[in-house]
Amino acid sequence: MRTGRITSLVVLGGAIAAGLVYEASEPDEVPEAEVVVRPGVAMPTARAEPTLSSTWYCAGGTATEDGSADHVVIIANPTDTDRTASVTVLTGSVASAPALPEEAEEGEEAAETTTTTTTAPTTTTTDPSPTTTAPAPVERIAVPAHDRVEVRLGDLAEAQLAGAVVEVDGGEIAVEHQITGDLGRATAPCSSTASPAWSLPWGVTTRGNRELLVFMNPFPDDATVDIAFATDEGVRDTARFQGFVVPGRSVVGAFIDQDVTRKAQVSAQIQVRGGRLVIDRIQMFDGTDGRRGMTLGLGVPAPAETWLFPAGETGEGLFEQVVVFNPQDEVAEVEVELLVDDPGELGPPEPFELTVQPGRYAAVDLHAEDRVPADVGHAVVVRSLNGVPITAERVNAASDPAANEGIASIAGSPFLAPTWYFPAGGPSTDEARDQVIVLLNLGAEDVTYDLTGFSGGQTIAIQDQQDQPLPAGGRAVIRLGDHIDREELSLIVSASGPIVAERGLYRIDGLGLSQALGIPSAEGLVVPEPGGL
Repeated sequence: MRTGRITSLVVLGGAIAAGLVYEASEPDEVPEAEVVVRPGVAMPTARAEPTLSSTWYCAGGTATEDGSADHVVIIANPTDTDRTASVTVLTGSVASAPALPEEAEEGEEAAETTTTTTTAPTTTTTDPSPTTTAPAPVERIAVPAHDRVEVRLGDLAEAQLAGAVVEVDGGEIAVEHQITGDLGRATAPCSSTASPAWSLPWGVTTRGNRELLVFMNPFPDDATVDIAFATDEGVRDTARFQGFVVPGRSVVGAFIDQDVTRKAQVSAQIQVRGGRLVIDRIQMFDGTDGRRGMTLGLGVPAPAETWLFPAGETGEGLFEQVVVFNPQDEVAEVEVELLVDDPGELGPPEPFELTVQPGRYAAVDLHAEDRVPADVGHAVVVRSLNGVPITAERVNAASDPAANEGIASIAGSPFLAPTWYFPAGGPSTDEARDQVIVLLNLGAEDVTYDLTGFSGGQTIAIQDQQDQPLPAGGRAVIRLGDHIDREELSLIVSASGPIVAERGLYRIDGLGLSQALGIPSAEGLVVPEPGGL
């Protein structure tokens, strides 16, 4: 394994955050793009103090009694000061599908415009209404110090789709959102930026699987979207997604499996003409291909040369895949390296070398590779070797005989940081649910870390998780249920140096698997040095 080595390129103060940030006092204005960390990547990040306000965008979910993705926003305040949040609910619907030809007979190759009927929960498709949208409901909510507040959007508005703009008076606020339905529960960070471009490295449209893109436009002017899809057959621009309109102050959804059908892997590059959007993806699996569950996650607003994934494991009943997408005009030479906890006699596995053409993807099925040891934990580092920025996602699924069932996907982290927030979660000492924190230290020096929970105005030092060592190049895997039992508990990870932190939420012997990177504080963000760790 290489010696861990990072270089601090930019340390961010309280006045800036990763991505493009909008002042709460002027939510309708679209400022100039702000490059805060080279190479200009962004991920959800908590603005550091002192700052006047924090703004978060939570795009994807339903707001009806029988919705397949009931949408809840989770606002966490780890500070000593009470805050007030203004939650603006933006509503909309799922755009009508293209005209459908007859279903291909069994064994025939389906045409690109063919769609399939699945048993996954779906939402009736209707045209969005750009001219008759009611004024967006706004709710003022107290967020006490050392506490979190959950807001179900269906309690504020009724709509086929609903997103939220969350504006808070101050910094160090972290916001996640959660969707719940018949296919389980998924939790992910909301976005701290709106962007004119988004990449979605991973997606599946094979029989029984549905991919819903949710476009949220928090600004008053309409935005127009162009999407290029990459499949195993090449790059395709579908007619529906050239000049696709997202009305101002609204949310619009589209099932892409109705346009790009029966594809085991679909990447998407989304360009917004004359505006900025927030884009979530909800992916649903009904069990047809052995995977069952649903995922929720942001698109990636900017490429980077290095992406970091702290958690990973293969074994019986476990599926793990890394998908790399190249949104650039040049070929990307990419290395996927595994940092294995216990390499054994064979030593660390050789990195996977990928050549990713412009606008295309490459995938590595880690569970199917002999060089990846089964039942041994690992981290994944994806890096561009020739300086061409890329985007990357990791996909994990579990099914029988694994202890739980579900599927999750996350984009990697382009940052390291000493402080990470996890608004959602609640560890249990019983066997019904599990919560695991995975920490990765890619620095050249050992660090120490503390885990601190907060709930109901109290801070709680997690037992046996104070001043713990995390060696250079090493990982720590902490099952919180071994240390504390709380139904609701937000978490702070504090380290003496920059690290990466990830959380897994699991339902034992049931349907439920959700993984997410933490939300780093903007204070002390570090970009890994290009060219290797």
